[in-house]
Amino acid sequence: MKTIKSIIALVIIALFVFGQPLTAQFNIRSTLSTMADDNVNNNALQLKSNVTTLNLNSGYSWENENNYTSLYYDGSFTYYESFLQRTNHFHSVDVEFIQLYGEEDQNILTAGGLLGTSINRDDFVIFDHSQLSGFMNYKYFLNDWLINKIGYSVKAISFSSLNDFSFTEHVIFVHAAFAATSTTTAILQADLGTKFYSSTPSGSSSSMRKGSLSSLMPSVTQLTGMVKLGQRITDELGVSITERYQWNIQKQTRYLSSDYGFISDDELFDDHYGYEGFHTNAAITSLLSESITLKLSGGLQNKLYSSLSAYDLSGNVVADQRIDARMYGNILLQKEFVDLGFNLKTSMDVIRNISNDAYYDYSNNAITVELSVPF
Repeated sequence: MKTIKSIIALVIIALFVFGQPLTAQFNIRSTLSTMADDNVNNNALQLKSNVTTLNLNSGYSWENENNYTSLYYDGSFTYYESFLQRTNHFHSVDVEFIQLYGEEDQNILTAGGLLGTSINRDDFVIFDHSQLSGFMNYKYFLNDWLINKIGYSVKAISFSSLNDFSFTEHVIFVHAAFAATSTTTAILQADLGTKFYSSTPSGSSSSMRKGSLSSLMPSVTQLTGMVKLGQRITDELGVSITERYQWNIQKQTRYLSSDYGFISDDELFDDHYGYEGFHTNAAITSLLSESITLKLSGGLQNKLYSSLSAYDLSGNVVADQRIDARMYGNILLQKEFVDLGFNLKTSMDVIRNISNDAYYDYSNNAITVELSVPF
């Protein structure tokens, strides 16, 4: 944790020492979204709820010829109409710095970080946590047809009531984008991520994490490879297909126990470190006009859980390993009302999750409308 704080402090110092801001500008943006979800918990119970989220982003930015600095507050409040106990809010202070390099300012260094806290209510207060994170990446042009990017990020999550799930994550990545033709782009990326849990699980008899070197031994290590092909059909129409595979080199992921076996929820317990497999995605993007964008996307994700069994609804083990096949589709329509000063998005999501664990064999349909107003 001290290392992460030092990194964030250095980033903030760099913003104001090397940023050389000339003028300051105050920015504020408010976003309101409402979603009708027929399976808000993503499980076999199929419980419905309308979910409303209000987001406020405000702060100052400084800009000159070759760098940009911003310091802002970001907060969100999420209200569950049918499940008031799940209502929560998140607040953070964020900082970002962008520096341009090269003869034509085409190389870009980006750095930033945030300090935030999540606040829940009723039984969900056990999910209250604080977050401290930072990142830095550098994109540079080798020539007219090859762009490289390298980066590093660090994130620390500390739970006030679930200390066994507090962790620090480190990720490094390398990225290369090739212009195969004037209309075809290929992107290759590799990520190596590690997750360090803050403590040995309560009641654990394992000695693997004990000793003076325990803080140097990650609990989970994951290698991810990604290939993306993009094709511009016309100036207004483009298609892309992405293939990703993630492999867990080390498998000590932790899951939260429930009455019937195990549950997984959002990034905390169903984060990508908990499973491995292929993920295929395809998308079509069309500019219907200068202000209207239509995007159709869908995919299939195979999820082989590293250390999680499959159960029936009575709590009996039916397989040593939980295996899911997640199919999904999305339709997104976005309209920018330039003269009126706001953006409007509407989307529909369809999900079918096939699992050998009966509790996670489900379907999910959701419709979302989002209004964004910059001031």
